Amino acid sequence: MRILRVFPRRTHFTPKDDLVAIGHPELWRPEVDEVHISCLFTWDKIYCVRLKREWSAYYPVVKIGGPAYGFDGDGFIPGRYIKKGIIFTSRGCNFSCPWCLVPKTEGKFRVLKTVIPDNVIQDNNILLANAGHLAKVFSMLKTQRGVRFLGGLDVRMLKHWHIEELRGLRIMELWLAMDNWQLQGQFERRVEELKRAGFRRDQIRCYVLAGFNEPIQKAEERLRFAYECGAMPFVQLYQPPSAFKRMAGERSREDNLFIRKWSRPAVIKRMMGGK
Repeated sequence: MRILRVFPRRTHFTPKDDLVAIGHPELWRPEVDEVHISCLFTWDKIYCVRLKREWSAYYPVVKIGGPAYGFDGDGFIPGRYIKKGIIFTSRGCNFSCPWCLVPKTEGKFRVLKTVIPDNVIQDNNILLANAGHLAKVFSMLKTQRGVRFLGGLDVRMLKHWHIEELRGLRIMELWLAMDNWQLQGQFERRVEELKRAGFRRDQIRCYVLAGFNEPIQKAEERLRFAYECGAMPFVQLYQPPSAFKRMAGERSREDNLFIRKWSRPAVIKRMMGGK
């Protein structure tokens, strides 16, 4: 079946093959069996409904779905709705962090039957998997270069044997999270263990939540703490699921500057004295 996938906008994760379109229908309209409108964020729903109406003028079968609408199955076809190179080996999460939509959209944690070989792991909480599944994932990753754990490794779950397995991989970057001070001690210990295992700051990346029930700039203490521990922080702005995305023009100049400086490793290094 030939499927034309339509996305509201292009991102770093958007597929790049010949059956991908961005936004409204234009002169190029290939012969396909179905058109799928892929909606990632809840604030794009209204726009995606409009896109479905517009594409329906040219194609009889136009469907709309994606993470913003939840998951109705655990099938994953690499390269279809997310670019080649990025894979999932599990879905869902058993934690209920108040700022996270994963348990609501994907449900409880479960592993996927097939571990597809590639180098970018996007699982939301892969360390919830049992040892057998993780062994399959680590074994597959030993055949890959430039391995990236973009979905994040949970410091609550990260064990010594995980770090030993990671040492045997050609890691480009692995991501942790520093969302609140309750995990301060665990975060500091896990980063120290990763450093002893030979990982550098540019490999130990860290999401730092900002703007959840607090002013955006209140995250600075956590951002600085993550850097001082030996990780490279990245400010992750909270977006309310029921609201439209907050655009740069809707934030104060100070908030925009804060987000910009804490999103760029070179700027962060200069700001922190180049340590």
